[in-house]
Amino acid sequence: MKKVKEVLEARPISTYMGSPKTLEMVKEAIKVHPQLGPKYVADFDPFYSAMTYSAWKRQGYVPAKGSVGIKSVTFIESEDGNTGAKKKIPRTVILFHRTQVQALSPYSNK
Repeated sequence: MKKVKEVLEARPISTYMGSPKTLEMVKEAIKVHPQLGPKYVADFDPFYSAMTYSAWKRQGYVPAKGSVGIKSVTFIESEDGNTGAKKKIPRTVILFHRTQVQALSPYSNK
């Protein structure tokens, strides 16, 4: 049997960077989400509770069939090649809650 510390260290970790604004946007989206709702907001941890499809897949999980993702926006910093000015470009990402994913079958096609 694994110890609690081993289980916690083995949890999939998202790429969340700590933005409070993003956290609030995702919590609001979860509140009105058709498959989740307000009961999932109280224990939401942005580092472990929601990730993109590709992040879950890297961890050995995929969203269950019929899962509806949580829409969020992230900003990517870009530098203009001519002027060198930095700008932030919005990028929409779709997150899946940990209750919406299932382990990949060892027999599935890769």
